[in-house]
Amino acid sequence: MRIRYAFLLLTVGAARLCHGQSLPAVYLDDQNRPTVPDSATHYRVVERRNELLGSHAMREFSLAGELLLKGTLTSIDPPVRNGPLTWYHPEGSRAAQVHYRDDEANGLYLGWYADGRVSQRGDYVGGQRVGRWISVHRNGQKRSEGHYNAGRAVGEWRYYYDTGELSAIEMPDRQGRPLALAFFNKDGSPYMQPVQVRKMPHFPGGEAALLSFVARTTTYPREVRQKGIVGNVLVTYTVGEDGHVSQVRVAQSLAAEADREARRVVASLPRFEPGREYNLPTAMTFTIPIYFGPGFSLLSGLKPSQTPPSEARAAAPEGTD
Repeated sequence: MRIRYAFLLLTVGAARLCHGQSLPAVYLDDQNRPTVPDSATHYRVVERRNELLGSHAMREFSLAGELLLKGTLTSIDPPVRNGPLTWYHPEGSRAAQVHYRDDEANGLYLGWYADGRVSQRGDYVGGQRVGRWISVHRNGQKRSEGHYNAGRAVGEWRYYYDTGELSAIEMPDRQGRPLALAFFNKDGSPYMQPVQVRKMPHFPGGEAALLSFVARTTTYPREVRQKGIVGNVLVTYTVGEDGHVSQVRVAQSLAAEADREARRVVASLPRFEPGREYNLPTAMTFTIPIYFGPGFSLLSGLKPSQTPPSEARAAAPEGTD
């Protein structure tokens, strides 16, 4: 009897193990389209179907193995998202969460800073933003506030300094584009210089100086050279509200040694003049390609990231479109 009981436990355990096994990883490009590993920016791992729940657990990772998002699929081909989806910061903390129904975002969207403080909140219906949306500075002060109707910004939008003073007012047109825009100084007086919704971060000396810094600082790793490995490492990084570089990650890998060298160089970039949106210092993310091979050099200049800064008015939450 004990032998039969032990055999039953082993059988059930083996079935559970098999049930939880993952399907082969799918490599994806920056548009979430399946691609070959050499062209991928990340990959998706899907568990075998849970017959009880009728769904597949799903996770996506950077090429360096960092968790990017986690959720569930009710169909693999084509992928259909259902249930809560959670995005993650490179450090591992939650970055955002929203519920999906039939592959459309529905319900409350919440965004967080890496330290766990709320950065943004609003609602989705049928995959589109609706109602009141707000974003919050790291110190808890309101950053922006306005309304959406069927995914378009409507009415007056207000933006605030982290000390509470009004920094900008915008009135969008029927397509959600800026119709009227006014900036204000912290003392409440009108900002008299030309205004622009978004101003990119500025490296001391400009883009040419940035590319020169990277070229001077980067070493072609001996191990990579000896193996005859040639190609690009794509590295994403964020220029924070204070101008410092953070969240450095490999978006497209070449070889472990080259990846480490590329990350080291980008992490060592000196402080930028921070970017601004609606007259407010704003974190912005970029991708830079670095070429390793004979005649080592940068392949090209900066390439803007596919993901705009996470400002409630200015950018949709990553991955919800």
